[in-house]
Amino acid sequence: MTQIIPALITSNEDLKNDFEELKAKFEKFEPFLGEFGDWVQIDITDGKFVPTKTIVDLGDLKYFTEKANVEFHLMINRPEETIGEWARLGPKRIIVHIEAIENMAELLDVCREKEIQVGLALNPETPNMMIEPWINAVDTVVFLGVHPGRGGQEFIPEVLEKIKSLRQNFPNVKIEADGGVRIANIEELKNAGVDIFVVGSGILKSPDIGKAIKELKEKIR
Repeated sequence: MTQIIPALITSNEDLKNDFEELKAKFEKFEPFLGEFGDWVQIDITDGKFVPTKTIVDLGDLKYFTEKANVEFHLMINRPEETIGEWARLGPKRIIVHIEAIENMAELLDVCREKEIQVGLALNPETPNMMIEPWINAVDTVVFLGVHPGRGGQEFIPEVLEKIKSLRQNFPNVKIEADGGVRIANIEELKNAGVDIFVVGSGILKSPDIGKAIKELKEKIR
């Protein structure tokens, strides 16, 4: 079954608390949450793993986990060191990057104890073989269609072949595509084997969010 999840990422235009920007974007999606199964993705960056940095008090993020099924996309180094703090916020899923983690088993233990799903992401240039040892231990594999850290980028075409390859080699894995997903390519991504489509600016920049959602869903029906 296919699914679309809206994504919230801050613009990182100045050194400010990003909560209000995240909240404002969430409020645009909120009337349509039922269309997404009440899911939303919140992107968190650390200024190290990626150039941009999300400035927010973790406690403020409870605002979102109390209103929706949240997946935190942690674009941060060594996420296992702070996984307990993220788990306490009550998300439904936490996504970490294979390039940024050193102790995957430790992170999995914490998430399993809290009944939090785990997604394992890989950047466009990272070969699929890097995640294969963990495929049966995680809930989703997340392909970044862009270089992580900023919204509004164009999908990198080579990622499509990586998705096709993983689907062929691991037919039962749940695959998520994140970054550059648009009305123009969502059907092609579905045909390549994607189950979950993360869409940010592809919806938010539309003058009619409801219409944009309907068009995206029709493409993957």
